[in-house]
Amino acid sequence: MQNSIRDREAEALLDAGLALMVSAGGRRPRVADIVAAAGLSNDAFYRSFASKDALVEAIVERGARTLVGYVRHRIARAAGRGPEARLRAGLEAVVRQAADVTLARQTRAVLANATGHAPRAPHVTVALVDALAALFAQPAAELGSGDPMRSARTAAGAVVAALQYWLFTEEVPGRAETEHLVGFLLAGVRAPDPRRGHVP
Repeated sequence: MQNSIRDREAEALLDAGLALMVSAGGRRPRVADIVAAAGLSNDAFYRSFASKDALVEAIVERGARTLVGYVRHRIARAAGRGPEARLRAGLEAVVRQAADVTLARQTRAVLANATGHAPRAPHVTVALVDALAALFAQPAAELGSGDPMRSARTAAGAVVAALQYWLFTEEVPGRAETEHLVGFLLAGVRAPDPRRGHVP
């Protein structure tokens, strides 16, 4: 019972922290503002989080888990349409975080708070790339990649880097930008493994 109350408090604080970050245009909210927005006390905050940085890290981690879940869902919806369609669906799901204005505002606000303040934020990015690579590896293998996991990780790293670029520049990728990126990465996944030597 006690754990479920603490879990609900933590979720309320995460929701309040994210909402304040977005409404403040990425500026870091005070703990007092977060607890007031959540309708909780300072004691409740520090039962769940050691510091404001810990709260930001938890928001970043939750966002990464949500993104991976969404990518997994989009890939599953493309089942039966072939490996290219599945990989395309996964890549486009990542790009959507910048193409959807509401999602972009949320993600940009979190990144603004995480950069330089949350020590674990880079580890979350690495974990995100690895999780996406695990989802991309099977379609990469079916597309003929000589090293499916390496190809999947390269594609995942590239699409996350493109996402961060669009978010930080506040550019909204349109269909042309999405098609260029996805087509480029699909061609890269299909490229022969250079370690196997040149095939005349």
